[in-house]
Amino acid sequence: MDEAVSELSLKCNPMDAGRALYLISAPAKEMNMELVKDLGHYLRDIASEAIIRHGDYPRERGVMDVVIILSQLSDVEKVREYYTKLASVVGEIERRQAATASRLRVTEEMSMDIPTLR
Repeated sequence: MDEAVSELSLKCNPMDAGRALYLISAPAKEMNMELVKDLGHYLRDIASEAIIRHGDYPRERGVMDVVIILSQLSDVEKVREYYTKLASVVGEIERRQAATASRLRVTEEMSMDIPTLR
């Protein structure tokens, strides 16, 4: 479970999750309800506010894998960074749009002097 948390695709705090899902994949003879319950308790400790679901996938391969999916994250550093960058870019976007509109007006005004062919 620690490895699954450390390999999350997004840096976040599991405490900020509103929902969590953990999936266990292992040989059927190695999986039991005690293991599922222990992993559930562990995830409850690190994501105490989350509604937790679980699933299992018995298979013959001899390796146990645990996958964690967190959703409804309330605070994500990467998202905050996007908003910060966006705030600094908005002015530049507005400036470019105004410049483009100005150039289009000039082009339209210049085309007024060209006679139409009928």
